[in-house]
Amino acid sequence: MTKYLKAVLVISLIFLITANQGSALRLQGSWKRSSNWDYFTKFCFIKSSKQYGNLTFVMETKNSLTVEFFDDQKGSWDDVGSSKDSCAKKNSKAKNTRTITSHFQETETFKDVKESHMWYFSLSDCSAKSIEITKMDVHLWNPMVGKYSQEFSCEQQGLLALNIVYFIFFTILCLVQLFVSVKLQRTGDFHPILRFFLYVLILRTAALLMNLVHFGSFAQNGIGSPGLIVLAAIVEVISQIGFFLIIIAIALGWTITVRNIPYKKSLLIGSIVFLILFIILIISAYAVIDYGTQFIVFEAVPGIMLLIFRLGILGIFLFFAIKSYKNEANEDKKAFFKKLMFIFGIWLGLVPLFVFISFGINGLYREKFMSGFTYTVDFLAFISMVYLLWPSVSKDYFKIIPPSLSTGEAQELKSGSDWAALADEGSTSTSSSSSEEEDEDEDKVEEL
Repeated sequence: MTKYLKAVLVISLIFLITANQGSALRLQGSWKRSSNWDYFTKFCFIKSSKQYGNLTFVMETKNSLTVEFFDDQKGSWDDVGSSKDSCAKKNSKAKNTRTITSHFQETETFKDVKESHMWYFSLSDCSAKSIEITKMDVHLWNPMVGKYSQEFSCEQQGLLALNIVYFIFFTILCLVQLFVSVKLQRTGDFHPILRFFLYVLILRTAALLMNLVHFGSFAQNGIGSPGLIVLAAIVEVISQIGFFLIIIAIALGWTITVRNIPYKKSLLIGSIVFLILFIILIISAYAVIDYGTQFIVFEAVPGIMLLIFRLGILGIFLFFAIKSYKNEANEDKKAFFKKLMFIFGIWLGLVPLFVFISFGINGLYREKFMSGFTYTVDFLAFISMVYLLWPSVSKDYFKIIPPSLSTGEAQELKSGSDWAALADEGSTSTSSSSSEEEDEDEDKVEEL
């Protein structure tokens, strides 16, 4: 299974990196399409009465081509972006055109005084069957907004700052959890869930760091690191699957009402399948998104499927949590299950809800809205987990010693020092006890 997972990661990553990066704001290299008309790129120039937005073309082509300019007003791009009209009919709705000869170089300026507009650019040769640019360097930028923002289209303005802020937040959270983990490790109180949660938190922080490096590089050259942004999405998916596993394991009552994780094999196989599926879907969403008509990956079919699977995980989580709640008699533990369902039920359900809400928001603000929202709810979910797993809080419900530390019958944890004593005892246990533990997966623990 691990071999297949690695193959999926490598093949998918190569596929996406080599795919058309329609959102790039500096396009270099060659460009070829098997049709006589196709979307090229888009850019939103910020409204300003003082300075102009700039577009610089440097192109080499074998045959003469035409570049068409469309805006986001009615009767322009919205009539041609996904239409099946002829090449000539589409071009008739362009706001402006330029003819590209074999060696073409030109700078265009854009000035939107009243409001910012998204401009769309297409390339065509209505007399041919295909389009090819052998060499190009196309640069679009907003010089009026300063050095670290001018490379960004207006719908992406602020994403660099957003990633800086949340990378700092998650780094602080990571350091706090690391400090607690080291302290508990030394005293022998390091619960397995804490260890796994620390790994998941580190992965989430690493994904933010990759995003930050990409946007920081993008601010300098308008290209960034397309491969890194894809890798960040993959790492974030792995972190999410890990977080899903944590909340489902807790919802099953692991070391709260039962000593072993119920359905361990099913959960392991399911998590691997979901991980592969999520990675394929997130990569497919980036690869197939129509940058000419869509703004976020959740508008593409694979992105919508990701949201549906998230709702499925919400259903599984609530089913197990409600079952554990009903089977629990201890009031402290019942209160914990209530908090668990409330916090993480909302977390799982809010993202699909707000994606749906974002469809009613102007596309110029949709990406920033969803990025800001998902970063915020993820941070709140992680900080909630830090609180629920905090030693002084979790001691009221994490009382059953997991099988990795227990050498006999299931026991109730009486004090933090019990972890250290049982860890030492467990390290000298023989393999003969493991078969007995397998038969006790569903054992309940009687309150002392």
